[in-house]
Amino acid sequence: MEKIFIVSNGHGEDMIAAKLIRSLLKKDNSIDIKVLPIVGEGKYFNNLPLDLIGPKTKLPSGGFARNSVLNFFKDIKSGLVSKTYRQIKTLRKIKNKVDITIVIGDIYALVLTGLFKGGKVIFLPTAKSEYINGHYKIEKYLMKRYAEMVLPRDKKTEDNLNEYGLKTNYFGNLMMDCFDINNIDFKLREDSFKVGLLPGSREDSYRNLIDFIKVIDQLEKIKKSTFDFLTPVTGDFSLDILVKKIKDIGWKVIDKDSEHIKLQLISKSKNSIISIIHNGFGDVLAQSEVFIGMAGTANEQAVGMGKPVITFPGTGLQFNFEFAADQKMLLGDGVKLIKRDFKKVAYALVELLEDEEEYLKRSKAGQSRMGKRGAVDKTAEKIFEMV
Repeated sequence: MEKIFIVSNGHGEDMIAAKLIRSLLKKDNSIDIKVLPIVGEGKYFNNLPLDLIGPKTKLPSGGFARNSVLNFFKDIKSGLVSKTYRQIKTLRKIKNKVDITIVIGDIYALVLTGLFKGGKVIFLPTAKSEYINGHYKIEKYLMKRYAEMVLPRDKKTEDNLNEYGLKTNYFGNLMMDCFDINNIDFKLREDSFKVGLLPGSREDSYRNLIDFIKVIDQLEKIKKSTFDFLTPVTGDFSLDILVKKIKDIGWKVIDKDSEHIKLQLISKSKNSIISIIHNGFGDVLAQSEVFIGMAGTANEQAVGMGKPVITFPGTGLQFNFEFAADQKMLLGDGVKLIKRDFKKVAYALVELLEDEEEYLKRSKAGQSRMGKRGAVDKTAEKIFEMV
């Protein structure tokens, strides 16, 4: 029985890890898998036949402690130091007890694993790309020291790491396999424009949705058409909190007794309907023509599906100007970054819906940056080769 250990450093990384585990188990359901989530509580691993180890404390920054000093001190106050200490104890305890370790995340997770556990390591550096500054020499040195194989997120990064002498393989971006398309019928109006809204998966999502509504209010002044807005949310998204936050905006709220659509928000003109969707993310990606996004992973997945994403800086912890600008560099013309001006965002949306040449240019650019689906199964095959 092969014993596989996975260290995951982030919410999107947990999602990738869970999908990879399913692929590994499909190939051999006798393997013994242990998972250490560095950030968060590991909710993506629920109902999987594995051993979830280490502390499961949820920190305020949600893994974005490096984004600001305030985030860092909030995490310190909430137990970051003690959590890290317990993670180190976990790594030391598991040393020499597994055949191979897969680290998914940033160089911090790799160094933590390399220092306190060691052994044969495959590293999936999801946090960096040559499209955004790339890896520093010290990071490449640490990869060479602690990782036997590196599986980067894009071809440009693989080429750069190869030049440094690292052993690499690029199979595609595993994020593109982390959703399913089930042909869900959302009962959309035939004559409407279908636009996806990606508010993110953390506390910022509520204020981001308020921003989207302000964009739609401007949109209705510019273009007299029908719009169906599809908004996928995670299981911990609170409809009650959303309803409280929009009560003074003037939109009508309708509860829906539907498997996937839990709530609809209807504009004053009734031309625009926002459907809040559970368990239908892949179908939102498939059915939307274009997106307005203030998310991390979800923006990347939309772009990878050939759907251009319009972004603008938010006022929350994650999707600030720096994050949005980095994402723009990462995804190239797949993203159209607008300054925080709701009217200009609305005009950008109209342009993409009406200018076919512009749309196709951005669609192809996004697909090129993210790669095709299928990387998860190829990665699983590589892991079994190296066990």
